Amino acid sequence: MDINVPEKVATIIKGYASSKPEVTAKALREYWLGFEPNHGINLVKVEQREQYEAIGIPIPTLKAIGNEIAKTAGKDVTGFLPLAQLLWAEYGREGRVVAHIMFGAMALIEPQRLVPLLKELCRQCVSWEDADRLAMDAVEPIVRRYPDQWLSEMAVWLQDENKWVRRAAITIIGRLPMKHPAYTSQYLALTEQLLSDTDVDVRRAVSFAIRTCARTNPQLVCAFLQKQVAAANSAAVWVLCDVIKSLDRRLIGEFAPLLPHYRKWVTAPEVSSKDKRSIESAIKVLEAS
Repeated sequence: MDINVPEKVATIIKGYASSKPEVTAKALREYWLGFEPNHGINLVKVEQREQYEAIGIPIPTLKAIGNEIAKTAGKDVTGFLPLAQLLWAEYGREGRVVAHIMFGAMALIEPQRLVPLLKELCRQCVSWEDADRLAMDAVEPIVRRYPDQWLSEMAVWLQDENKWVRRAAITIIGRLPMKHPAYTSQYLALTEQLLSDTDVDVRRAVSFAIRTCARTNPQLVCAFLQKQVAAANSAAVWVLCDVIKSLDRRLIGEFAPLLPHYRKWVTAPEVSSKDKRSIESAIKVLEAS
């Protein structure tokens, strides 16, 4: 990474005018194009790819650029909002990563203005990376700082018809135990809303959220899983098995008490052959613990 990022970015935004954000946006793009793309990055294929530039500039580089702009943007939300919106709308993956950092700083200053805007932008996401970066960098800072105020809003997002809004919300909820472990029980109650979600991108985020809670309070998560397995909800099989299969192996011993419950579940007559294979995979992991 260029150690002169602060100096270069300061020069670029020095002459910024909110009436002409495209001038600064173009200069920023020229700057990040000077970095070596990470050709090994997992860039999700999206429809109309030619209209969504995805070069593969490493995230740390883009975040460094965004962090420098955010120092100024957080002090002038009205002035820098046009630049962030333009980068998000017209400058592809790289522009969005930078914009998310700016949005996050501005949301801390004017959350009532920014959070509704971010929800609408989330509906326009084109990949899981897109939604996750918006969640972590743009929305999570305000929720993490004021969970009592904003968790209720995330609960509303969980019910949204758009899958990226749901994924963003559950991603934020899943990461909060790292900062606020005392809320873990509340986080688990929120994840329960999406256990039966039919979208694979959402289900993966739900599994992630439960596993993150397990790092903070494995006993609570074990009890939560036992309750869900006992309910024998066929729509939740994938999540309930993926949590076990993808769990940090250093924690798996804490979940050994679940073994008889999964064994009982796999023999239930209503379990399909596909679900049976998933449950059997989870059982093997628990047996190895």
